[in-house]
Amino acid sequence: MFVPQIADRDDRDTVRPLTLHVRNLDWKDVEVGTIQAYVCRGCGYTELYTENIGNVPVERIPGAELRKAKG
Repeated sequence: MFVPQIADRDDRDTVRPLTLHVRNLDWKDVEVGTIQAYVCRGCGYTELYTENIGNVPVERIPGAELRKAKG
């Protein structure tokens, strides 16, 4: 089963899409991608994916690095 948008409640009990956030060095963070999921209806195994991953500013995430697949 494909779930195009996973939701969560914020501190004010408002339902919002679960998104990947990148924290800036100033006071505001940036939402860069909606989290999506594929779920096995037989066993419940779930894989999460981030939409628009190309927009993630890797250089602004402390400790993040791009890795290449072995192959």
